[in-house]
Amino acid sequence: MPKPVEKWLVPLLVTLHAFVAVPLAYSLNIWADEASTLFTTANGVRVAFSNLFTDEKQAPLYFLLLSLWRSVDQSIFFARLFSVICTLLAIVVFYRLAGKIWDKRNALTVSALFAFHPYLFWASLEIRLYSLVILLTCLLFAFFIDGFVGDEVESNRTDQKRVRSQILFAITASAGLYTNYYLGFPIGGGFAALLILRKWGAAKRYFLLMLAVGVSILPLFYFISLQFADRTATFQEAKSLAEGVRIIWNHFLTFALPTEIYTPEDQSIYSTLRLWIVRLAIVGAIIILIKNKGRELDKPSIAFAAISAISAAFLLFVYFQLGSGYVEIRHAAVYFVSIYVVVCAIAIKLIPEKVRTVALLIVLSSYGYSLATLYPNNLKTGDWENVSTYLSANENPGQPIVVFPAYEVIALPPYYKGVNKLLPDEKIFSFFPEDTFGSPDRYTRQIEFLVSKIPNDVTEIWLLTGNACSRGEACAPLEKFVDANYTVVQEQHFYREKVRLLRKKQ
Repeated sequence: MPKPVEKWLVPLLVTLHAFVAVPLAYSLNIWADEASTLFTTANGVRVAFSNLFTDEKQAPLYFLLLSLWRSVDQSIFFARLFSVICTLLAIVVFYRLAGKIWDKRNALTVSALFAFHPYLFWASLEIRLYSLVILLTCLLFAFFIDGFVGDEVESNRTDQKRVRSQILFAITASAGLYTNYYLGFPIGGGFAALLILRKWGAAKRYFLLMLAVGVSILPLFYFISLQFADRTATFQEAKSLAEGVRIIWNHFLTFALPTEIYTPEDQSIYSTLRLWIVRLAIVGAIIILIKNKGRELDKPSIAFAAISAISAAFLLFVYFQLGSGYVEIRHAAVYFVSIYVVVCAIAIKLIPEKVRTVALLIVLSSYGYSLATLYPNNLKTGDWENVSTYLSANENPGQPIVVFPAYEVIALPPYYKGVNKLLPDEKIFSFFPEDTFGSPDRYTRQIEFLVSKIPNDVTEIWLLTGNACSRGEACAPLEKFVDANYTVVQEQHFYREKVRLLRKKQ
């Protein structure tokens, strides 16, 4: 590939990703998790640091960085722009990573597909830590290849480069763990990869560096223990190995050949077709590898396969400890890059040149469908901007706005500038599910608390109920209270949000 062409291709990929992501970052409404980020980072670093351990219950680095970033501009777009920038940097770093694994042509092809992966666009458009996690993962893997997986020392210069990469890997690993605890999964996978590759000396150095990283994150261990105890003390869904494997398998499918990022309740024909394509591809790859005794697998392929397997095992462990809510597709961002590299490495090794065009068309079709279904009607769950507009246009003073689940009340203030009070106005991070999906006992304490917050002297209230009420009888106690005490004066449906004006019965 001519160097002048190569020089402009990566900036072109970055520009094209930004061309799609930036307008969406400006136009999309926030959803509840993004509202939580805005709430946590709205009042500076000190308040953010306090909030993230009591409310967010997550590692601190992303929230502290975003609180500094937002000190320049408090808008939703500017907050989301931080994620877009992290993703654009991830594309650049990924191309450098790809260049350490493949030749220039293949590295560019793989990087182009990475730049347009629907999951990467999704991460760009979340005011959460996922795009930063992907960037840190790309950095970790680039330093890992240079520092531990590359050829043995050939000169003082290469030895110095290797040591520098190892130090940078350790620094990035520490920063990663201060960003997201789950980044420990691929870090642990790196050690397993070196053992499988029989790089004993590199494995020893890796282990010693990881001990140093462990020392660097000692301040986190106390908070991790408190947060873990808090999560395990709440109600836990029934779990099974089959269900845990199914969740991890679906994440693999999304990263390998995406359809819907969030799997719909009723599987689409596209998802079914995707499933069979991947199944047949896996069977074909296994047959070829067995026939050729695995000679097609090079060191990077083996390393990233090991990292992916260990990451999957850790995600499965989290599922059994904390439940499915903590291994959803958004939590699997730490798993994304390693799976993507493994799939591309195997495809490059095993797919003959004459059928690569067909494979590429299948992938691009998958990307197109996934992007088209990513945000129905250009909306995120809750449609809070339109909800706020509707409320402001139809409300009168003295009509409190009651939101269920309580946590979602924080999604209104960025948009709603009306005259009525938002309820609940306290304990919004205090409630967890109490029973199984669809059970009428799932939100008992939360509903009781919400009802207690409704003033007795008002005759009309607005009630907003979210997607949590679409599952079985989960909101039955709330609906019984409404039926017994109110009549519905007005009702409007938005994307996964129902708005009702209720008048107290005489």
